[in-house]
Amino acid sequence: MKKYLLLLLPVFCTAAAYAQEFPVFGTVVDAQDEAPLAGAHISLAARADGAVQAAVSDETGRFRLSVKPGAYELKITFLGFQAYTREVVVENGPVRAGRLALEEEALNLQEAVVKDKLPPAALKGDTTQFNAGAYKVNPDASAENLISKMPGVVVDRGQVQAQGENVQEVLVDGKPFFGNDPMAALRNLPAEVIDKIQVFDKQSDQAQFTGVDDGQTTKTINIITKPGNRSGQFGKVYAGYGAEGQYQAGGNVNLFKGDTRISLIGQSNNINQQNFSSEDLLGVVGASQSGRGGPGGGRRGSGRRGGGGSDIGDFLVGEQNGISTTHAFGLNYTDKWGEKVDVSGSYFFNRSDNDALTTLYRDYITNSDFEQVYDEESLTASTNTNHRFNLRLDYKIDSSNSILIVPRLGLQYNDGMENTTGLNLFGGEPASKTAYQLAPNLDALDFSNLLLYRHRFAKRGRTFSLNLNTSYNNKTGKRYLYSENTFFEDMALSDTLDQFSDLFTDGWEIESQASYTEPVGKEGLVQFDYEASYQKGESEQQTFGFEKSSQAYSLFDPALSNTFSSSYLAQRAGLGYRLRGEKAMLFARVHYQWAQLEGDQVFPVADQLSRNFYNLVPGAFFRYQFSKQENLRVGYRASTRPPSVTQLQEAIDNSNPFQLRVGNPELRQNYQHSLFARYSSTNIEKSTVFYAMLSGQYSDNYIGNNTFTATRDTVIAEGITLPQGGQLIRPANLDGYRNLRGFLTYGLPVKMLKSNLNLNLSADYTRQPGLVNGALNYANNTSYGLGLVLSSNISEKIDFTISSRSSFSTAENSLSDRLNTQYFSQNSSLLLNLIIGEGFVFRTSLANQLYSGLSEGFDQNYWLWNMTVAKKVFKNQRGEVQLSVFDLLKQNTSIQRNITDAYIEDVQSEVLQQYAMLTFTYQIRNFGNAPAKQENDEQRRWD
Repeated sequence: MKKYLLLLLPVFCTAAAYAQEFPVFGTVVDAQDEAPLAGAHISLAARADGAVQAAVSDETGRFRLSVKPGAYELKITFLGFQAYTREVVVENGPVRAGRLALEEEALNLQEAVVKDKLPPAALKGDTTQFNAGAYKVNPDASAENLISKMPGVVVDRGQVQAQGENVQEVLVDGKPFFGNDPMAALRNLPAEVIDKIQVFDKQSDQAQFTGVDDGQTTKTINIITKPGNRSGQFGKVYAGYGAEGQYQAGGNVNLFKGDTRISLIGQSNNINQQNFSSEDLLGVVGASQSGRGGPGGGRRGSGRRGGGGSDIGDFLVGEQNGISTTHAFGLNYTDKWGEKVDVSGSYFFNRSDNDALTTLYRDYITNSDFEQVYDEESLTASTNTNHRFNLRLDYKIDSSNSILIVPRLGLQYNDGMENTTGLNLFGGEPASKTAYQLAPNLDALDFSNLLLYRHRFAKRGRTFSLNLNTSYNNKTGKRYLYSENTFFEDMALSDTLDQFSDLFTDGWEIESQASYTEPVGKEGLVQFDYEASYQKGESEQQTFGFEKSSQAYSLFDPALSNTFSSSYLAQRAGLGYRLRGEKAMLFARVHYQWAQLEGDQVFPVADQLSRNFYNLVPGAFFRYQFSKQENLRVGYRASTRPPSVTQLQEAIDNSNPFQLRVGNPELRQNYQHSLFARYSSTNIEKSTVFYAMLSGQYSDNYIGNNTFTATRDTVIAEGITLPQGGQLIRPANLDGYRNLRGFLTYGLPVKMLKSNLNLNLSADYTRQPGLVNGALNYANNTSYGLGLVLSSNISEKIDFTISSRSSFSTAENSLSDRLNTQYFSQNSSLLLNLIIGEGFVFRTSLANQLYSGLSEGFDQNYWLWNMTVAKKVFKNQRGEVQLSVFDLLKQNTSIQRNITDAYIEDVQSEVLQQYAMLTFTYQIRNFGNAPAKQENDEQRRWD
């Protein structure tokens, strides 16, 4: 730890070494539409000696440089725009350059003819920018409704995808909004305050500073508000009650005053209205899925939940299975403290009480033609409580030095109860059955902090940055398990299990990276970097059986207990080179990495492991700008990932007596290659948008699953019997994992309908290795998707969206063709919003879900029809009284198919059924003379 603290010492000692300097600040915007230009390069060259200070504009287009008094040439460049130059004289105070508008490069004659039309989209460097005004929505629409009409953007089950990738962050005017929770912004910001929507791959903070892409990008949406709506109060409040006790209440209030912005959101309901990120649902997963599942790492197949569902994905998840009562509150704050500090922070609380009834049918892959099926029904009840804190503080010491601090804290508490009955069928005959009750109680803490120091030298392109990442997570809990198991092989013998487990996992990590860039020639840049990281994890499980004589859980079970710790130390050093031309940019790098994985098992048998790994970790990135509206991006990176402490620990998890899990201390780190290519094009004259994306991954030492299926009752440890048809699942390193994904989208206007049409095609192939009873199986899963969205662009009074998404999938296994299958799903919907006469509103949504090719009894073809009639009231029609009916046809259901290397399963879950509700909503709108006031506020801050 001391050596890291010594590395940080220079960070706090640099500011005093400089003579008095004064800031030069301003905002870089597009001259055509006043949209901020993020990533523009700004330089100040001293007339006296030619010394150059440089900076890059942030997400809001703002920049700030501090220089000594003197005469300077200010130059701003941005790809696709004409260079901007002017003389700046710094005397004895700050220089306010104001809004600096860049003109686009010369348009051809055809483009000039249509310049006065509002184009739906344009490319700004690597950013795709949509004009909100080109997509007409009803007056009550949210940001979610607005972006759903934009090409390449899909919102489904609480997840947002843009250009074929999951959106992981939504910014508002370049500032974080409720941490990493996209739906918080999209569901709580009204569409009417939005001016632009920007979609881009956000680089890490260190990469943004150095100008060198490190491959750590996040698909991000930036919502740019209208200038007139940046100071004022807006939001809505609502309350509703149903005939059978259903209710909902909540709202959001946004208080904007220039840079100072406060947002409050809240909700309470029992109709499955939820907005949770994956980090909020860790406890729920621990309760509802701890005993179910089997091998992980599988691909999620077609599925649609009309009333909510749950499946932990890459980042965000949608609603949970079953029926939920939710209470949530959130606070978001962004501001600028003085001249040098940008700050944003948020707090979010939620509590969810969930009841779910689930039916599962699972068909296992075997190395013979012998059929093995697992049939299950479970009833779960859980209460999950979460607190999330986020803070981001960016301190610009001067034009050359800055510090960024980003701490995050999450606290979670979960109580659950699960009652499950399961039946194993072997060759069509019952082999064993179980009825168990699982009661987990889990607490979790997750903390992380980023500290980044950045220094920019006088020479353009020469930079130094140092970051320190720390994280800590802790999960403790208790788990009660009571099961009655019947084994039909031995004349229907029964066995009862009554046990208590004390669970503990703990882990922390520290990582530091130093990076130095040096310009080489006119357009070249060299990067040197060094990174060291250390991870430490501990896991302990103690299990006790119930003793009737003492009426207590006092019988220690060593076979189900374990104490294990692991550590992972990695060091890497690398060299990279970037070459930038007028239209192209190429960056290539290579790292040499040494890593050491160590494990220490204390109980039940003392054992140690130590392994060293030596790898070359290359990466490359290429970008070509064909024109200001057409570009191509190609990238490649290699990466490594060590196994987790739970994957290494040999403790047996018997949460489900038919699917036992155990770790593998022989695991090695995973080495993965990733490749992507993305082509983007917009045509202003034709108002069309086109994207094409191709990505792929290949892994060595992929951490898959080794599944052993017992053909007869088998003792696997003292006191632990795996029943006939039961599985023992252990992680294993396997080669040959591959994934390939392609995505195309094309958006165009349909003038005769005054609408926009978005078409998309997708293809996804996954080859997932797994061991089944010692035999290698490759699960080859392929899916093809076709989608279209026709959205109106008529007026605010007529707003409709017609959409359809179809998916055809195949699953083939190299080990056996018995489960080779094809299945089809289609989801079609109509959303209609009409404003009739003096404030009468009619809304309806009609969706059809079709499944074909699933297991017997799971194929479905059902309709979900919701309808609302409403009347606007009060001045400016700010109030609304509405009567709505959910699921008019009483057909709502939930079906999902999951495919892994060991099985194919279909799952049907209980969902919300028909109800009627009367709701009152009031829209808050109070905007002042924002542009002038905002400008005056900005002037006062710098005076």
